[in-house]
Order: sequence, then structure tokens, then C-alpha cells
Amino acid sequence: MMQKNPRIIDTNEDLVYTIKEVAELLKVNKNYVYALINKGLLRSTKLGCRKVTRKALIEFLEENDGLNFDEIIASNHTK
Repeated sequence: MMQKNPRIIDTNEDLVYTIKEVAELLKVNKNYVYALINKGLLRSTKLGCRKVTRKALIEFLEENDGLNFDEIIASNHTK
């Protein structure tokens, strides 16, 4: 007998976040989030307006835990 697949989508959590929501989650302003996106540090998608997937946000946090982005954001270097 075949087992049912576990739920892929958790309906209790959003799949995508607006820039404003990401800024609130990260406790930074919207311009900082846009800078992370423009530097190639945070992936985003254009769905009407710019959005960040939950997966991209989690990956960003896991890959960059403990780093200081102030110097990276201030520089002209992109990823």
C-alpha cells in the first residue's frame, strides 16, 4: 500500500513575503532589503511587486549567520 505524501505546503506560513515584510522580519528598513537584493545576497522574484520566498529568506539567514553586512552593503561590489 502506498503512503500518502506529507504536506508540501504548510498553510500556517506564507510562501512569499513583500519587501516590507522581509524588512520587518529582519528588523531593518526596506532600503536595506533592496540593497541585499541588488548586491545579489538575497534572492527575490517579481510577482506583481518584488517578493522574497520563504525558502530564499531561510537560505540567506543560514548561509550568512554571524556576518556583518554593513561593510558589504556600503561597498560597490556585487556578488
